[in-house]
Amino acid sequence: MTAAEKEYGGALFSLAADEHLEDELLAGICFAKTQFAENPAYPKLLQNPAIKKQERLAMLNDAFKDAVHPYVLNFLKILCEKSSLSALGGCEAEYRRALYAARGIVPVLATSATLLTKEQSDALQKTLAAKIGKTVLLTNVVDANLLGGVKISYAGKELDGSVSGRLATMRRLLMA
Repeated sequence: MTAAEKEYGGALFSLAADEHLEDELLAGICFAKTQFAENPAYPKLLQNPAIKKQERLAMLNDAFKDAVHPYVLNFLKILCEKSSLSALGGCEAEYRRALYAARGIVPVLATSATLLTKEQSDALQKTLAAKIGKTVLLTNVVDANLLGGVKISYAGKELDGSVSGRLATMRRLLMA
């Protein structure tokens, strides 16, 4: 994430927090990001210097004025003016990071050999919330190479309770 993405995403979150619009603006950012991903030629067109700036801004206005909050639309226009629409994903990530920090939410990635059941996921989420002292937003991904167990990643930390991780630890100990 670039410094500009952090600055822009953080500034938009500050505005959203001041106006109590955090969820609405996040939804708008995500909507715009999805639209740009589904139509990759559109952001390129919006950043084409051969098209006058006012025309590009009018195109953004026509496309998003009824779909997103005016703050999000103005944010998109600022990115367009700076030829930085490609930074929208990083801005969204910084916005989400600031939102989670403000709400005491910690995103946690649980990697397992098979998809966790609802009961396993709920138990893991409850245990981690008690350990961390914050609300846990758990995402489970599958990696068959783990053989079994779970690898947990959050806030720059990793807890490896996978079978492959334990085997690697034993291998290192035996080779030492």
